[in-house]
Amino acid sequence: MEFLWDDCIYITYKTNEPKPARRGSHSMSISYSDRFREKDAVEFYDSNEYGSGSYSTAIWQLQRPVLEQILKDFRRERTEPIRLLDFACGTGRVLASLEPLLDSAEGIDISENMVAVARTKCVKARLLVGDILASPELLQKKYDIISCFRFLLNVEPEMRSRVLRRLREVLRTPDGRLLVNVHGNSRSLRHPAIVWRRQREREEKSGEMLNEMSPAGTKKLLRETGFEVVRQFGFGILPPTLYRTPLRKAALVVDWSLAGDHWWNDCSIDMLFVCRPC
Repeated sequence: MEFLWDDCIYITYKTNEPKPARRGSHSMSISYSDRFREKDAVEFYDSNEYGSGSYSTAIWQLQRPVLEQILKDFRRERTEPIRLLDFACGTGRVLASLEPLLDSAEGIDISENMVAVARTKCVKARLLVGDILASPELLQKKYDIISCFRFLLNVEPEMRSRVLRRLREVLRTPDGRLLVNVHGNSRSLRHPAIVWRRQREREEKSGEMLNEMSPAGTKKLLRETGFEVVRQFGFGILPPTLYRTPLRKAALVVDWSLAGDHWWNDCSIDMLFVCRPC
């Protein structure tokens, strides 16, 4: 298996194994569970996608304080214990950062190898492996907060609605919160590069993850699955290619100054939606 570092913020890899039939130029050729079935793929994701100096790490450094502040504000308004579910918790990046702010936390992912890495990072969170659609009994509690990062674009489009509806069932009403991100905005400055890479992918068929969603499309999906967006944050305005040039420091300053809850969020590469059940 040969790993490649993608020019944007996605992981791609080539393998000699036969690829499943493609579902169209805008869809993934490899499912999430298949993509991270092998331990090497998980280790590469954890050490490179979120390695020191990577673009994804730079964006996470902008996101993390915002997430922490959202949880602090949520806790300040409540006296009862707060329970969080980190759905598609992956290697535990989000969960390990948020669990100190919570009374109880759980993480679940379909990849056993992903969860194995998460267990090395999380201190008190309960971690599960499984498919919440095939085994709905995995989620029997009501959660005050559900976080869902890098899921919508990493899963087959037809699965998004089914999973969101299941999460809606276990989110406490009326004041629970869903924190969901889209790490590829089709209205961002990076979009032309993604279009070009899709064209190249038609020829190379390497299995690159080049999915995107628009702000309007994301809000429509959330509304149709029982959520109302109450706040939107944006992270990363400039194309990621600048982070691999001498302009990296300047790009960091610009993206840092433009991150947060602003009118230009619809142009950000990475979007965070804070939702309540409706």
